[in-house]
Amino acid sequence: MTTADAPLCTLAPFPAALPDATLAALVASHDWAALAWPELLSALLAVGRTSIPLGRLAEGHVDAVRILAQAGRGPHGGATYGVWASRSHATGVRATPVDGGWVLDGTLRFASGVGIIERALLPVWLDEERSVLLDLDVGGWRGDEDSWRTPAMADSRSLTVPVVGVPATADAQVGAEGFYLGRPGFFPGGVGVAAVWAGGAARVVDLTARVTAGAPPAPARTARWGRIRTELACAAALLDAAGRSLEASESAPAAPARGAGGRGQELSTEVRAGVARATRAVLEECRTLAGPAGMAFDAELAQALADLELYVAQQHADADQGYLGALPR
Repeated sequence: MTTADAPLCTLAPFPAALPDATLAALVASHDWAALAWPELLSALLAVGRTSIPLGRLAEGHVDAVRILAQAGRGPHGGATYGVWASRSHATGVRATPVDGGWVLDGTLRFASGVGIIERALLPVWLDEERSVLLDLDVGGWRGDEDSWRTPAMADSRSLTVPVVGVPATADAQVGAEGFYLGRPGFFPGGVGVAAVWAGGAARVVDLTARVTAGAPPAPARTARWGRIRTELACAAALLDAAGRSLEASESAPAAPARGAGGRGQELSTEVRAGVARATRAVLEECRTLAGPAGMAFDAELAQALADLELYVAQQHADADQGYLGALPR
């Protein structure tokens, strides 16, 4: 059994859920661009344990301000940011050069925070190979309300946004051409997403414990809680090790690269693959523990299960495992 402030495991204890958290309060709570990796991942774990959609939005803001810092820029005032970079199903935004900037056209999928965030970092494509990253005011942009057909992650407002003839000035560009995909922080940024997955798994565990609090003792049920603790410990340990490794690597010479993305891609892929696997295992155990009554009659648990299942589905397990399996042994 757990509560929202229980450590859940011993090796790398989970931070407690946050009371009365809002996106605006989270944005103002830290200097996210300067936060050391261990503290950053701990903070994202706590947000994920609080609310999975809120964790998705907070991670997007954190990623954006850290990208800006990597380019030597800062965010606009206290604006709430996201990163709208999906090219799902051959979508994306084209940029046609004009005097003083570009005209943007295309379709954005999975644009999280539509109507909530104020600014977004948007990679736009000059052709199939070349892109530039823009920092844009998206406070007035609107998404297709009918594009999101599931209640899962609905609070993240990850709508499809049509982009038609939108002007962007040259001073919106962040970094040089190709900066977004080519920067050293591209792959490590994915570790932050994994932290929210793990925090989301902790939220599902907290809610499952609440729903099953009156269940009679049973060896099979006890064993399931043991497997849950093991999976949470594995996820937390991966993130703890990743935080320390990433922090050390930022102040040390780069390790020899074995693949196109170098050590950052290797580390990020290992962490994402491991945390995603643990998260899916926790989901399976919690569904069984909760049973049909818990999943049908407890709205918070049903929502958290749906949210986390959809959110962790963004991890391409076969691609990640294929990449790791092809590394030299």
